[in-house]
Amino acid sequence: MNILKTACIALLVILVANMPAAYGSSWPMFQYDAQNTGFNADEQGIAPPLKVDWVKGGELSTYELRTRPVIADGLVYVGERSGSRGKLLAISLLTGKCLWVIEGLIVENAPALANGRIYFGATDGKFYALDAKSGQTIWSVSAGPTTSPIIFGDRIYFGTQSGGVCVLNAATGEKLWSINRSGFRSAPAVTNDTLFIGGNEVIALDPSNGQIKWSFADQSRSFSAPAVRGKSVYVSSDYYLYCLDADSGRVKWSRYLGIRNGSSKIPVLAGNTVYLGAVTAVDADTGGVKWAFDGRNQYPIVSVAVANGYVFVGSTRTDTTLDSSNGRIYVLNADTGELVYQYFAGVCHNDWYAIDPSPSIAEGSVVLNMSTYMLFCLSPPDRSPLLGVSVDKNKINAYDNETGSVNLTFNLDATGTVTADVLDSQGTTVYRLAENQTLGKGAHSLVWHGLIYFQEMADPVLRDEF
Repeated sequence: MNILKTACIALLVILVANMPAAYGSSWPMFQYDAQNTGFNADEQGIAPPLKVDWVKGGELSTYELRTRPVIADGLVYVGERSGSRGKLLAISLLTGKCLWVIEGLIVENAPALANGRIYFGATDGKFYALDAKSGQTIWSVSAGPTTSPIIFGDRIYFGTQSGGVCVLNAATGEKLWSINRSGFRSAPAVTNDTLFIGGNEVIALDPSNGQIKWSFADQSRSFSAPAVRGKSVYVSSDYYLYCLDADSGRVKWSRYLGIRNGSSKIPVLAGNTVYLGAVTAVDADTGGVKWAFDGRNQYPIVSVAVANGYVFVGSTRTDTTLDSSNGRIYVLNADTGELVYQYFAGVCHNDWYAIDPSPSIAEGSVVLNMSTYMLFCLSPPDRSPLLGVSVDKNKINAYDNETGSVNLTFNLDATGTVTADVLDSQGTTVYRLAENQTLGKGAHSLVWHGLIYFQEMADPVLRDEF
């Protein structure tokens, strides 16, 4: 436990939910960003080994299904369903405690966060915008079943069940344009000048009006959600991984994946590498394989997450020759594919270990669905940093009514839980000012009134230490 000393007063502040600048990342959408890269470049606090912070599950039934979680400002948002019942939850990243819940809504796919709001489509045929802190509805519009939404600028983009694309004003919910063309099924990817979407074909659209720029198809007629880097679009089909020219749709290169190996594997982009499935690393410029890892996975949607030089993926490995707890999380070196850590979940469902391979990574944590009925949060054991604290007096007389107090101020980058101890010069706790106190983002102040108010602490040994 670290100690922060200021003149003759010391204050210890332990943060668990809040993270300083290095931990202040978020995972606001299905594949992290509007280009579907799956790469959180801002996350510098995650590294193996990992410990389980909390496990959440079993509120509805043994067979709960959840969307991929999204994370921001110390909160995890996830849709949850069991049969015909469902809800949307906001969960503390620190404790796993549910802070608010919207009952009676089945959220179809991963929601999206932007500007203090959470956006999602529900099976009631409506698309919603809610206040992320309170869960209060800001607006809702009729949209029918939708894919995971993508937020880009002041607009929301999503695919519809009918095979179309719809674009809304994020502030008001006003429909800006829509296009109906049978075959769209994936979440879109959006850049400044083009919207890309997969399904029975890959299509590029003008994001301002929906005008079609180009389309691409192969014999499989089943494409994943696209991922975009510069002038290249990466998408997998049943048979191939393709790199397409973003301006023309021309095939730059392709790599054969095997029969029905591709369509459910969403490409992830980090640096000059495409990560696919569980897990093959491919050179983004040439299509050449850099390395491959056999993280056997039977889950229908396979998408790794990359952060801080590591590849994270869940597995439904069924090879019982390794051990009896086959469901696991793998952490790989992103450059070499070396297995640097694995967590054995040991959560069995119908004789197999159904770990969702698609984690979300932010604020020094990995959050993912393990089996059909549990949501796990894992983090490094030492992720709790010490806050910087300033005081308005360099020295006080702890036994004087008038001069024996001091104001201590600090800032939080996100909602966090704070514990604050006053220490003497030997590092001994004199008084606890706050214990597991939940505070919001911004500036905060605590007041140390001195020992005059706490006569039970009046040990003569301490009097000369302040």
